[in-house]
Amino acid sequence: MPALLSCTLAACSLTPRYDVPEQPVPSAWEQAQTAEDMRAPAPEWWNAYGSTELDALIAQAMAGNHDLNAAVARIGQARAALRVARASLWPAASASATASRDRVDDGGTVTSEDSRIGLSIDYDADLWGANRNAAESSALRLALSEHNRDAIRLALQADVALAYFQLLALEDRIAIAERNLDAARELLRLIEVRFDNGAATALDLAQQRTTLLNIQAQIPVLHQASVETRHALAVLVARPPQELKLGAGSIADVALPAFDPGVPAEALFRRPDLRAAEAALSAANADVGVARAALFPDLGVSASFIATDFASGGTATVATLAASLAQTLFDGGARRGRIELGLAERRELAENYAQAVLLALADVEDALSAVTTSARRVELLTETAAQAREAYRLSRVRFDAGAIDLITVLDSQRTLLGAEDALVQARQARLDASAGLVRALGGGA
Repeated sequence: MPALLSCTLAACSLTPRYDVPEQPVPSAWEQAQTAEDMRAPAPEWWNAYGSTELDALIAQAMAGNHDLNAAVARIGQARAALRVARASLWPAASASATASRDRVDDGGTVTSEDSRIGLSIDYDADLWGANRNAAESSALRLALSEHNRDAIRLALQADVALAYFQLLALEDRIAIAERNLDAARELLRLIEVRFDNGAATALDLAQQRTTLLNIQAQIPVLHQASVETRHALAVLVARPPQELKLGAGSIADVALPAFDPGVPAEALFRRPDLRAAEAALSAANADVGVARAALFPDLGVSASFIATDFASGGTATVATLAASLAQTLFDGGARRGRIELGLAERRELAENYAQAVLLALADVEDALSAVTTSARRVELLTETAAQAREAYRLSRVRFDAGAIDLITVLDSQRTLLGAEDALVQARQARLDASAGLVRALGGGA
């Protein structure tokens, strides 16, 4: 009996003990690098790329992106739901007032008046913590909405940066193809002159025309990809595709920051998706307490005060205090089923959380590996492009002197085009890896 009384007075909670699922977290990254200029990502991490145009695009996206604004609206919904849930923790009060006047004329005049005013207060004692757990669950779902908003915001920032890098790279690739197209036309004119003079064959002429057409065929594809990327970027920044105009820039002009990944535990704490998963698990845990409380009686307390005939001066008052105890005797197992459902959902969310931790660790390791690999690839392709340009220059000189045949020139021309195009794509991949690392780390601290 003392235990029951103590539990009643303390408003017992039937919520299961909550423990964050244990997940082994390494002390260091496998792919981690060290460099003097490495810095942890800042809250506005995109500023490190040194592009005012990128800064402006992300600012527009933060202000107008519809997916992000919808996530903010969901936070408002969750905050309102929390207010509703917390209201059940307080007494509910209501007031009423009535007045009537009756006149009867049947051989005489009889007049009667009736007036009254009332006040009532109802309170749910919440013996088993159902209301408190419901309020806690709503608070956790508000936190869940905020974390989801943060995850959408981080993904939006990264998506804008990636789209911008891709657009710059495509414009560079178009410029490379057009430069090579001009070189191919110049070489074709030279071959046509030599053909007219009998110094070149019809085969030489056909081969160069084929090369020229192949270069021309690449340009419309690149233009189409550029248009589609610009349209996608316009959607991200909440602008009509026709209105988004960008300046002439090059992927080579974008600075490459070196981001310090820190230690794994820091990244896991920053990632909004993991914080959202934990909030969902905590909310499910509180929901189990709500379901368990339904097995026990509800205690309600009410008080009322009624004053009558106050207008005539002969006031009479009635005050009542009542308590009610309600218990569902039979529901076909519905309450037990809700408890089992809540426990099963909690187990599912615990597994989802553990899986999310593993995926987050893998995301960072993959991003670190991509940063290393892409940097090495840029170094190699930079040298490759330089050698290809020199080889093409020498082949033109020797071809003009009649020391080599056209096949060698065409091979060096194709090699140069491929090397320059690959270098631009490698530079884009290196920037993509950098932005991907920030997203994997959960954004700026």
